[in-house]
This record gives sequence, structure tokens and C-alpha cells, in this order.
Amino acid sequence: MHSTARLVFALTITCLGSALALAAIHGLTEAPIQEQKRLATMRAVQEALPPFDNDPVADTLQIILEEDEVGAEKMLTVYLGRQGNTITGVAFPVFGEGYGGLIHIMVGINLKGEMSGIKVLEHLETPGLGAKIEESSFTDQFKNRSLENSTLVNGNLAVKKDGGDLDALTGATISPRGVAMAASAGLKIFQRHGTQILGAPQEQDTTMTIPEVGALEEEPQKATED
Repeated sequence: MHSTARLVFALTITCLGSALALAAIHGLTEAPIQEQKRLATMRAVQEALPPFDNDPVADTLQIILEEDEVGAEKMLTVYLGRQGNTITGVAFPVFGEGYGGLIHIMVGINLKGEMSGIKVLEHLETPGLGAKIEESSFTDQFKNRSLENSTLVNGNLAVKKDGGDLDALTGATISPRGVAMAASAGLKIFQRHGTQILGAPQEQDTTMTIPEVGALEEEPQKATED
């Protein structure tokens, strides 16, 4: 009986010690992880927007999406690019379904409703295959595209294999489809909320200051095949 009690006590102490250690590790790593995500978002906004001279990360607008709108968080943060007092474009995060999970991108849109650029933020696509959605050779084809000047399939941008006019990737079609769906969601959101977004007042003290953004550590990607 006493030996059983001692064993239970020892196991309890061990579990408690492990829990405290994990909590301490989480506390030490959470802040650096969040900072890396913040820097990645900042860099993506800067790359996706058309020319600007303000600080778009400090010049933002919150919009609430309707229930029928998909591909973005219902409370959406929109980053505003300005030159002087004039808005030149916007950027905001959207997502689409890829092979390994959701593909998150930052989409930039100019005043004509055309994409000024996209930047992949997060994904779990196959290294060497679907993961090539990050490369400029793939993402550059989205520049200057809109819902009006692209070949749509069911109202969305699509890869050529599905009847659209976007190039896919060699050995990977599902991943490019996910990016196309995310970009389509972004264009539709801007189409619906553009008047509200472009009427946003200028924030105070948004002079552009670009911090030094170091190389971001890449998180391990899920090993799958498209």
C-alpha cells in the first residue's frame, strides 16, 4: 500500500515538473514566434501593395465580412497604401484550400481592382512540388489580374487545366488552385467593400519607416505529395 502511494506521489511530481517545464518553454518561445509572424506580415504587405510612401502596417482599417463571403477572417484587417493623402491600394490576408491544408497569402489590390501582387504567408504544401507557389515565377502571373480581365471558371480565377488562364506547377495542380481561390476571394472582397475601404480617413503619423527585416526562420513543412 505504501509503495503504491509512493509511486503515485512520484508520478504526480514528475508530471507536475514536466508541465511546468513545458509552460516555461512556451513562455520563452511564444514572443519570438509572434515577432517572426509580425515581421513576415509586414514584409508581405510591403511586397504586395502598389507604390506607397506611408506606413501601411500602421494605417489599417477593420471591416466585417458578410456570412456569404469566404476565404478570409470575418473581422478583416486591411492595410492601406498611400502616396500623400491619396490611397494607392490595399493589402489584406486571404486563404484557399491547398493539398496539405490552407494556403494563406497576402493580396495587394490597386484602385482599378487589379492585383498589384501576392505574397504567400503560410502553407503546408509538398517541398519541391506544391511549395513552389512561393516562387516569383509562379506568383508574378497574378500581377495586374482582375475578375474582369481574367478567364473565370464559376466566377473564380482558375488554372489552365480547369479552364482558366493561370499556369499551374509541374507535378502540382492542387496547390496553385488554392492560391487562385485565395486571390479570387481577395478580389471579390475588394469588389464588395471597395467604397468603404477607399473612403477610410488617413491615420495620424503614418510616415513610412521600414524596419530591418532579417531572414525569417522557416517552419518545417508537412511531407506530402501533390
